[in-house]
Amino acid sequence: MKSKKLIGITLMGITLASSMSFSFAEYNPNKVINEPITTLSIKQQDSFKKTHINLVINNKALNHEETKVYMKKNGVTMLPLRLIVETLGYQLKWNAENREIEITKGAHWIMVKIDKDQYTFGRMSPIALGTAPEIKDGKTYVPLNFITDILKIDVIRDETGTIHINNKKNSIENLSILETTGKIVEIQKINERTRILVKGKQLKNVGYDIIALNITKDTKIKNPIDNTLVALKDLKKGDEIRVFYEPILTRSFPPIGTAQTIEVLKDIAVKDGKITDIRIDEKTSKVLIGNLTDEVMLLINNNTQIVTKNNQVLTVNNLKKGMHITAYHDLVMTMSIPGITLAKKIIVK
Repeated sequence: MKSKKLIGITLMGITLASSMSFSFAEYNPNKVINEPITTLSIKQQDSFKKTHINLVINNKALNHEETKVYMKKNGVTMLPLRLIVETLGYQLKWNAENREIEITKGAHWIMVKIDKDQYTFGRMSPIALGTAPEIKDGKTYVPLNFITDILKIDVIRDETGTIHINNKKNSIENLSILETTGKIVEIQKINERTRILVKGKQLKNVGYDIIALNITKDTKIKNPIDNTLVALKDLKKGDEIRVFYEPILTRSFPPIGTAQTIEVLKDIAVKDGKITDIRIDEKTSKVLIGNLTDEVMLLINNNTQIVTKNNQVLTVNNLKKGMHITAYHDLVMTMSIPGITLAKKIIVK
């Protein structure tokens, strides 16, 4: 009888020892969990149930009371919208009648609708994230993947459940504005919007030579020589343009984006490149730009404007070898190598 009790006690001790060794496994606070960020099994961490989820933005921890976070039954983490986006530098505007929130930062525009899984970026077609924004205790909450999929900002959830949001890199405001030069092949009217199809040089970011661009009230259309504004109604099919657009594009053909600035190239062409040679003369100076395969000799006379990208006026004497410039020049060019043409305006970058 005693031997049976001893065996039972021994087995119990082994079981307890093994469970204790598991409970006291080595803890690594710097370990990053690479599982999907919306399905981590930490449902017990819910700020409304008095167990706080720590939230850190750009390495700064936010106040627990201000950063109440909760998880839905399907495991989706919901974050307080206003606190997060305002901390990231965005501005919010609430439309009570339509239950919509407009979020802006510089040229970036986002719209969310309460209780609708519709997130609009750059006035393009709405994107579904699988979870609609909702109001809880008077505050709007959005799913965690709003940060990654709409704002394009890095999110990491560490071993403790702490959520780290960092917009120092890979966020939409840090992506470069893209540009292309080409011809308008179609102008579309979609409800109250205008969209243009531009065909030109192959777009490096998408691999196509045609792109569709929405024109918004914030899109600037101008003559690049004197910077006078051009009315939208004056854009015509067949116009040669240089267009600068935001880096977020749809995965469609053609890809769809939002135009930021459109330069109408009427009777002029544009050339970007580094200055490789300069020959200064009293009447007409010459600047050589480009490489061996596409060199262009620019003639500079008294009518040629030379400015910085901030419109500071320069002279030909300020130009140096190695400078990166944008040159707007005549369409007429000699058949020589390099081709020679008259520069209308030079912008030093």
